[in-house]
Amino acid sequence: MNPHTSSFCTTGQPCPISGIWQSMGYFKTTVPLSKGMKMPSYCGTKVRWVLVFAG
Repeated sequence: MNPHTSSFCTTGQPCPISGIWQSMGYFKTTVPLSKGMKMPSYCGTKVRWVLVFAG
């Protein structure tokens, strides 16, 4: 993954790139997802996710 390019996705959207995704906001968590999986919510809340490791 190019370190100058970030990928973002929101809860409910299909995962565009397989890898480790981190929630954005005050409380953070990471989740491994495969391309095409539905982006999850966090603690029952819709969140924005950023890709931290592609693979």
